[in-house]
Formats: sequence, structure tokens, C-alpha cells
Amino acid sequence: MNDVRPQIPEQSPQAEDEPRERFFTPLTAVVALLLVICFAPYLAWMWEIWMRSDYYGHGPLIPLIAAYLVYARRKDLAQAARGFSFWGIPLVLLGLALYALTVYRNVNFPQGFAMILVLGGLVLLLWGRDVGKLLLFPVTYLVFMVPVDRLLVTKLSLPLQTHAAAIAATVVSFVGMPVHLQGTTIVIPDYTFEVAQACSGLKSSIAMTALAALFAYLVAAPLWKRIVLFLSGPPVALAANAVRITLTLILGRAFGQAAAEGFFHTLSGLLVFVLGLAGLFGVARLLRCDRMRDDIW
Repeated sequence: MNDVRPQIPEQSPQAEDEPRERFFTPLTAVVALLLVICFAPYLAWMWEIWMRSDYYGHGPLIPLIAAYLVYARRKDLAQAARGFSFWGIPLVLLGLALYALTVYRNVNFPQGFAMILVLGGLVLLLWGRDVGKLLLFPVTYLVFMVPVDRLLVTKLSLPLQTHAAAIAATVVSFVGMPVHLQGTTIVIPDYTFEVAQACSGLKSSIAMTALAALFAYLVAAPLWKRIVLFLSGPPVALAANAVRITLTLILGRAFGQAAAEGFFHTLSGLLVFVLGLAGLFGVARLLRCDRMRDDIW
């Protein structure tokens, strides 16, 4: 008896490329070009800030990460239903209105949020709600590339400096070290440490918040656990910064100013990042978020 198996027609390369062709159309290229031209002055300003700001050195990484997240969902995007969503119209209009207002008032950083609103609206207009849901996080994640350091430094730097100094002084006092705290200045025997603006923890908090958002998106967990993990980013960064200041005081007391503000001070930024990353993993462990999503990789 002959074994007859049904013949499965082979899919042509043209059929395999069809979803990609429908996704990246000439209209998409024209819209992308117009978007870049419209926001070119802001993009140039943002790049300049990235290159010289101590707070947004991570800025260029954000669009690269967002682009990878889009690439990682390419199969889902190819299978998603295309359409036209009227919800994109108010987003585009709101973004353009905000952009026009901020250009008129000569305020730079809100233009980044306007650009992201326009981008999100265009996704809905060009491809519909299903694609919009898949691209919601990558588009929203772009907010972490918008430099708002001047606003944050003005509002938060001094309170964070005072808070960090108070925590470090309390810790070294608890271990038996004589300490005198006056504002942001910590005085111990043979060493005086000023918690400067760069030591406020703001820089690490900005970067750690972006990292916590990405981490929360990648873990396989209920929504409430992801929110808790995301919100833990700034406290973890501030705690790591307080540890850095405490270790600086201990080194200054034991070995003098040269040891505290020399090689250790140069590497202390890396120490804060490592401690912050370990803190995020610790929070994830407490929440039992011990598995990563398998639809991203």
C-alpha cells in the first residue's frame, strides 16, 4: 500500500515578504522623512545635550533600545491586522499644537514629548490599533531620551543633596564615627566632604528609571508587579548613591582625602550602577519575577 502524503504548497519568497512590504510602504518613508524634517531643529538640540550633559549620557541608547524592541516583535507585527484608527488624529494634532507652542515660547525640552505624541499618532493612523498596541512600549520608552535635566536639577538637586548627606551621616554615626552635618557638608575627623550637585544621586536616578522601565517590560509578571519594579528604580538609585557617599567617608577617615577622592571617586559612578542593578534584581526577586518574557528575544 502506497503512503500518500498531502502536498503542502511551498510559500514563495514574494509571499513571505508581503507583510514586510505592506508594513514599510512608500507612504511610510515619506511620513518618516517629513517627521524628521519637521523636528530637525529639536533633534539637533537633543543630540547636543546628549553629547555634553552629565545627566543624559545614556540618551543615544534609548532610541536604539526602542528600535530593537520593535525589531524583536517583527513576527507579531507582520501578523497584526492593519487598519486606520481615528484615535491617531487627536494625538497628532495635540503633538503638533504642543510643538508649535513650545517653538513659539522658545522652550526646547517639551518638543521631545510633542514629537513622541506625533509619532504615536502616526502609528495609529498608518497601521491601526493592533500595531499600536504592539508598539506602545517602544514608542513610550522614547520619553527617557528627552533631556529634562535643567528642570530636574532646579527642582530636585538640592533636596537630594541634603537627603543623601543626612543618610550618609546617620550611617557613619551609627558605626561609631564622630560626625557633624551642616546642610550638605559632612565633617568627620581629618576629613570634610561636600555633597555636591554631581553627588546628589539625580544622574543615577534618571538612568536607573529608564533601566527599571525596560526591566519591568522584559520580565514575565503581572502588571502590578511590573509597576512596582518600575517605581523602585529611583529609590534603588538613591540608596546606591548613599552607599557611595558612606564608603567615601569611611575611606576618608581611614586613609585620608587622597584615597577618598582619588581612584575610588573615579570608579564610584560604576559602583552606583552596579549597586543599582543589583538592587533592581533584588526587588524582582522579592516580587518573584524570576522569568523573562519569551516573545521579545
